[in-house]
Amino acid sequence: MEMGLIASAQAVWFSLSFFTALAAVYFCRRLALRFHIVDRPDNTVKTHDRPIAYLGGLGIWVGFAVGMLPLLAGAERLAGLVWFLAASILICLVGLADDILSLSPGRKVAGQIAAAVLAVFFLSPTLNETFPSLSASAAAVISLALLVFFVLGASNSVNLLDGLDGLCGGVTFLICIGFFLLAAMSRSAFSPIQETMALSLAGAVAGFLVFNYPPASIFMGDAGSLLIGFLLACQMILFLLQGPAAFLASLFIFGLPILDTSVAILRRFLNKKPLFVSDRGHIYDQLVDRGFTKTQSIWACYLLTALFSAVGLLGYRIGLRLALLLYLLTICLTFLLIWKKGFLKKV
Repeated sequence: MEMGLIASAQAVWFSLSFFTALAAVYFCRRLALRFHIVDRPDNTVKTHDRPIAYLGGLGIWVGFAVGMLPLLAGAERLAGLVWFLAASILICLVGLADDILSLSPGRKVAGQIAAAVLAVFFLSPTLNETFPSLSASAAAVISLALLVFFVLGASNSVNLLDGLDGLCGGVTFLICIGFFLLAAMSRSAFSPIQETMALSLAGAVAGFLVFNYPPASIFMGDAGSLLIGFLLACQMILFLLQGPAAFLASLFIFGLPILDTSVAILRRFLNKKPLFVSDRGHIYDQLVDRGFTKTQSIWACYLLTALFSAVGLLGYRIGLRLALLLYLLTICLTFLLIWKKGFLKKV
């Protein structure tokens, strides 16, 4: 009976996020077109054939925030969650400003750090609960360091993955499902928060995907990719607080963005190209260049995400020692395949 009630509540969280995001993204698309807030093709990295509306990320935030409301209603950590939602809207607005005004990299990073500062009020009490011997100031410093590191890393990884219609949204949806399953398996004190966060973001992204799946009529832009990276980073930090088994599993669930970023940086380094200049050498671009259609390429990335998630969840289930062997074997086989298939060659 209790499990049935929990499942019903989880279905409500997901449905709230999905239908709210569906309506919000539709409204945002109309707003973007009316005020010409669009992404224009450049025939190099941006290969779409017409201007496409932005503001999808704002619709994702609205769906996510509404999905979090059931948790806020009776939360013991209410104040912290309010700060967390404030941080999420700040980083979404930083991305939106970049979409519209093209912020300098320094200002963009400063905005991400500012969001991390707000999120400290959410994470540091949780860190104190996990490690009671820590002082409040030490917990705040550690929380900020973790947030800045994870938010910058995850946000940029997600941003780099946002290169084909439906790609980033679909991969994010699968990662959220993986995080939800991992949180349910771990049954930690943080599980209710993590499950709600994962399902709320999954529902919001699913609502966005209705309009973003090929052919897309709206993009998430940096408003969406920075927001998603921030939310997934916070989830991974919560898994880190549960111990190495949960944390390593979460890294594998997030494996495709990590892999794509690692391959991009390594390929540019080996070919003596600027590390932070956009090009068409990402895994999904190279699949298209090798004869895949764009839809086939995104589904190949969906499959890779599902496989990485399965490895992470299996590793958590079998215990840390066996998991380390599984993870090491997976990493070696993955990079051997990347090298053999020429994904590190000059593009």
